[in-house]
Amino acid sequence: MPQDIEYDELENGRGFWAHRGDMQIGEINIAIVGANRLIIESTRVDSEYDNTDVCKNLVRCVVELARAGGRKILCLCPRAQSVFNHCPEFDDVRLIQMAR
Repeated sequence: MPQDIEYDELENGRGFWAHRGDMQIGEINIAIVGANRLIIESTRVDSEYDNTDVCKNLVRCVVELARAGGRKILCLCPRAQSVFNHCPEFDDVRLIQMAR
């Protein structure tokens, strides 16, 4: 995976974007529900980066935001849900726990 990928919060505060320089390569969109919940609505990663950690790192950005605010995350996005299913280290902020 290229080392020069950066992750920043979207200007509207409703997610994060992955980029190499000025070129956007991924984005995760969230909704803030009340004081204690975040919903991951959608995740997009350019096909060139499908077999990298870009999606996982975008989810990680939301996880860190949730942890900092004492919030829980609900995934409506299948791609983000898949990341949660494969990353037990994110379970502390998962609103609905899945049986393993």
